[in-house]
Amino acid sequence: MDLKELEAWFESKPRWLQDAGRRLVQNGSLTEQDYADLLDICQGEVIGKQVAFSGFPKGALNVQESAQPLRLDSINDVRGVNALSPTEPLGFGKDPICVVYGRNGAGKSGYVRLLKHTCGARRPGELYGNIFAAGKQQQSAKLAFTQGITTIVRQWAGKAIPELQAVEIYDTASGLVYVDEENEVVFEPWLLRLFTQLTNACTTLNSRMQAQTAALPSKKPQIPIELQGTSGAEWYDKLKATTTSKEADEKIAWTVGDEVELAELKKRLAESDPSKKAAALRVQKGLLEKLVSDLSRFFEDLSDKKCEAYLQAKLDAAVKRKAAEEDAKKVFEKAPLEGVGSNSWLLLWEAARTYSEEQAYKGTPFPNVVENSRCVLCQQVTNDETRERFVSFEEFVKGELRRIATQAEAHLQKTKDSFVEIPTAESVTVRLQAAGIGETGIQSTSTDVVQALAIRKLACLEAESPETLPALPASGILTKLQELAAEIEKRAISCDEDAKGQNRPELQQKAKELSVRKWLHEQRKAIHEEITRLIAVKVITEMQGLTNTQALSIRKAKLTEDLITTKYVERFKDELKRLGATALKVDLRKTRTQVGHVYHRITLRNAFQNLKTSEILSEGEFRIVSLAAFLADTEGRGAKTPFIFDDPVSSLDHVYESATAKRLVQLSHSRQVIVFTHRLSLLGLLEKFAEKAHIGLQLVCFSDYRTGEITELPVNLARTDKTANRLANERLKAVQKALTEGDAAYRIEAKALCGDIRVLLERVVEKDLINDVVKRFSPEVNTKGRIHALATITEEDCTFIDDYMTKYSVFEHSQPDEAPVALPTPDEIETDLKLITNFIKRLQQRLHQKESPSA
Repeated sequence: MDLKELEAWFESKPRWLQDAGRRLVQNGSLTEQDYADLLDICQGEVIGKQVAFSGFPKGALNVQESAQPLRLDSINDVRGVNALSPTEPLGFGKDPICVVYGRNGAGKSGYVRLLKHTCGARRPGELYGNIFAAGKQQQSAKLAFTQGITTIVRQWAGKAIPELQAVEIYDTASGLVYVDEENEVVFEPWLLRLFTQLTNACTTLNSRMQAQTAALPSKKPQIPIELQGTSGAEWYDKLKATTTSKEADEKIAWTVGDEVELAELKKRLAESDPSKKAAALRVQKGLLEKLVSDLSRFFEDLSDKKCEAYLQAKLDAAVKRKAAEEDAKKVFEKAPLEGVGSNSWLLLWEAARTYSEEQAYKGTPFPNVVENSRCVLCQQVTNDETRERFVSFEEFVKGELRRIATQAEAHLQKTKDSFVEIPTAESVTVRLQAAGIGETGIQSTSTDVVQALAIRKLACLEAESPETLPALPASGILTKLQELAAEIEKRAISCDEDAKGQNRPELQQKAKELSVRKWLHEQRKAIHEEITRLIAVKVITEMQGLTNTQALSIRKAKLTEDLITTKYVERFKDELKRLGATALKVDLRKTRTQVGHVYHRITLRNAFQNLKTSEILSEGEFRIVSLAAFLADTEGRGAKTPFIFDDPVSSLDHVYESATAKRLVQLSHSRQVIVFTHRLSLLGLLEKFAEKAHIGLQLVCFSDYRTGEITELPVNLARTDKTANRLANERLKAVQKALTEGDAAYRIEAKALCGDIRVLLERVVEKDLINDVVKRFSPEVNTKGRIHALATITEEDCTFIDDYMTKYSVFEHSQPDEAPVALPTPDEIETDLKLITNFIKRLQQRLHQKESPSA
């Protein structure tokens, strides 16, 4: 393998991957901080930001394999797992092999299920609590283990313990995985494991990137269905990360003019009779133009020029009237009565004129001042003084100054009457509404103008000089009203066109385009946020592209061909041979390589039908093949982590069972082996092979009565000398205490002790007398190195066993009522146990002396 070429290959890969490889080489794993740093490097690579990173140091790929030993020490404080309720830890001892024995239902499977979850097994299954306990239980346990020379205690609460994930567990479920399904090769040399770790890092980073994308859901509002099919809707649907803010602002711009145009289009489209609408609009236009004309006339009528002309006429009339009055004063100052020349007097004078000329002196000019004429008012004959006064009065009345004054006053009145009447504000509002102008601003401005004009008119009539007049209001409203009139005419023209019916589709599309632009304007904040989101998602997507595992998979597959596949198949064949299953027609074949992982599958050799292996093999064959695959997989690691087997010989015949037991003992040479079983035959075989190999074996026994509770080894499994001592010390004391409590209590304790003494005697025969030449639950007769013990058996030995077996067997059977056998007293039992203990000691010493010469 060319490591320099591999280093060059890594240098061509993304920066974050190179940095991840360096961290894995230096630290062995990636931490949360590592992943955060790698995400930053990956992002910097995508957006072009300079981020510090380091590749593999020279020669870093040339690293040797190392394996740190691991041992399980104990499981304690189990809560909420099946029906387990132990009061003591389940300890696995210090020996290479630990056998956990218990009958069905004793709790073995519960502990195995717990271990599968704590160690992260492939198929851990569902881990239930005690279904017979009320309420939900929190699942937890405390595991102690030794890694290297360090003892570690970890609390488990649902997630696998990282340090224990290398522990291998075999049970029925995992066996099915190995036979029927594809499986990744677990053993990997350091270099391949680096590829696996990098692949996992790719997957982890990709998942985190997916989570980042998922945390950026689109909040873009759904465009109304009626606005679909427009250019604005098409643009909105295709928003992308490259959409600029400038483009967006142009697409969503909205003005007051747009609002007016849209409203007008909607009105036009809503009109059922456009020609009638055109006529109505032109009526409104005429009313508005008439109002403009009137307002224009009001402005013109109250112009500075006209107001000045009125004030000038007013001044002229006053001046001329004053001159006429001064002239009259001269005429009438000698009159005997006051008021001569006043208006009332003038009326009287003119009335006298009419009377004189029409009745009293027809045909004679007034006043008649001939001699002996009479006054038409008092009917008296005039005299010279009277006639002179009449003549002077007439001259005044017909005088030039008075005439001029009268003319000036008539002109003033005419000028005053020429001022037009200013309408009220209410009437102007009514006229605007009639013209279709409902805008309050226009109405308010118009009424303010007419009110200002009315004030100017009143001020003009009362003023003495132009300087005191209020100014004319601004005439801009006239321009505005003229523009509105023109706009109404445009609408009328549009209605004329609408009446033709040819442009309606065009109007509808134009209205939709304006409507969608208005809607887009209302969503402007969401649109800019969506563009920002799309930019972020685009960056994340490009980052995900840098986590593609294809290159790693291809490269690893190439390395795998050299480092794993052939050796793995060879190990499988070797395991079949060791387990005595070479006659089975099964092969292990590589199926595929995917995402940096290499998969294999067990197939039937020379089969013409594609069936599952488990459907053809017998249950026992299936078990032995799956066990071979399991061991081929796990043994290839060269690791020193524990093996855990749950009833590995289930369904196996005695040949496979013996081969399996022998193989488990062989495994214990290099690693801890823990076996959970209920089969005494397997226990016996493990003890036999362990003894032959001089390997220590720890035996743990579960209680028959409390699930998962650790108890003392049963008499038929424990050493005979230790059992005899325990019966003589602990059990005998219980019997002695029961005697003080009464007959009933004594019968229970004494009968139980007598039964155990009988089992002890059976065990003495098997273990100490005949030296395990024949063992219960074992199909073999074991003679090698043992059969010499039979030659040492004496008549006294046989008599001793026969006597005490007879004595203590009787309590295992029902007693006749007529002649029941009484239980021995505590003193008698104590004496018997001492004799049995001495008997065992003599047999063991004799066997040891017999074995010593050959040793």
